[in-house]
Amino acid sequence: MFRNKTYRYIWAVSYPIIIGGIGQTIINVTDSAFLGRISEVALGASAIAGLFYVTFSMLGYGFGVGIQIIIARLNGEKKYHEMGNVLDHSLYFLMSLSVLLFCILYWGGPYLLQHFVQSKPILDASVSFIKIRSFAIFFSFLVFVIRGFFVGIAQTKIVMYTTALVAVLNILFNYIFVFGHWGFPRMEIAGSAWASTLAEFIAAIYAIAYTFKKVDIKKYRLFTFHTFRYSYLKDVLYTAAPVMLQMFISLTSWFIFFMIVEKMGERPLAISNIIRNAYMILMIPMVGFSSATNTLVSTLIGERKPEKVFDMIKKVCFLSFSITLVYMLILNISPEIMLRIFTGDNELIKATIPSLRVIDGSLLLFSVSAVLLSAVSGSGNTLVSLIIEIITILFYLFATYLVAVNLQLSIAWVWSVEYVYFIFMATVSLFYLKHLAKQNWSIK
Repeated sequence: MFRNKTYRYIWAVSYPIIIGGIGQTIINVTDSAFLGRISEVALGASAIAGLFYVTFSMLGYGFGVGIQIIIARLNGEKKYHEMGNVLDHSLYFLMSLSVLLFCILYWGGPYLLQHFVQSKPILDASVSFIKIRSFAIFFSFLVFVIRGFFVGIAQTKIVMYTTALVAVLNILFNYIFVFGHWGFPRMEIAGSAWASTLAEFIAAIYAIAYTFKKVDIKKYRLFTFHTFRYSYLKDVLYTAAPVMLQMFISLTSWFIFFMIVEKMGERPLAISNIIRNAYMILMIPMVGFSSATNTLVSTLIGERKPEKVFDMIKKVCFLSFSITLVYMLILNISPEIMLRIFTGDNELIKATIPSLRVIDGSLLLFSVSAVLLSAVSGSGNTLVSLIIEIITILFYLFATYLVAVNLQLSIAWVWSVEYVYFIFMATVSLFYLKHLAKQNWSIK
């Protein structure tokens, strides 16, 4: 596909993550597609409850990114025997954290949601969803650990396989549970929550089996499960904690965004849920390249080749921008076709198109800014990446509240705030990366 050897390598690491992203997006699209045919209330509730769950699950995802960065560094240094301790102690930590987060989601979720959601029907549907979906936190955290290991050693096909499996099973289970086919009762939004949870449970079992079949367990000393020693966890926590907090804050900002939109009414909330799912489809390539950047940058630093890092970042940015542009143009030839996936309501589709047009340009900015921010994390400067994210989000939420509540502009204007987010993120990340390059990528 690419004549340049470096481009081929970038693509080899990235494409399984991109395909995996397609599978993960299908999960969200499937839930919205089925619930969009139930009611606007179900569609809006799935957006709020789904984001509430994902906000907490991103703590596990962020820790998985930390694992990925540490494993990639060890892989570059050829310290294979140390990877097992990283993986095992990561499992100790994340499985303990999953118990705590399950309690927060299952018992605390309904209490927290009632303080944010004004609409009683949306609140009831959201609580029904989150009490079931909370069980999936155990399975998703297990998969994040295993994925972190594989992506760290640049064997990313497991991302493609696990998410494709979840996607297929989620479609099947949604069909069965939401509408009540094959002898099962009609469960509507609760059925969608069960569908995603069961799909992730099966994917977790598959991920464990895949690891034992494809990996030299003795080489990496995986699953030895020696007595817990904090020294083994310390480096991962030092790297992962800022990423975890960054992911949590990032998703919290989306949750707050939807809480602001919910105050505008059920129609703007339904439009925003559709836009969110369209957004996730269009984001697939850049998320893959962004995740690959963590591994590529960390591996080069581990191999003591800092002079090649910035050239690698430039190439990833070029690929991410180019493929996102092509992908976006294809999907926007007839936006009604894509929007009809989520709803059959022609008036709702017509009302959604202006917001869809607004996010087109912001996605091109995102294709570059996401790579630049991941390069900061991949260099090991996860605390700096966290600071960039926090400052950017503060600007973002302030602008959102100003446009939606103070100025009371249309939902399309609210989505235009994305430009503020990505321009600021790209500018600050690029400035810091140039600073690192001048220091020969030394981390203090």
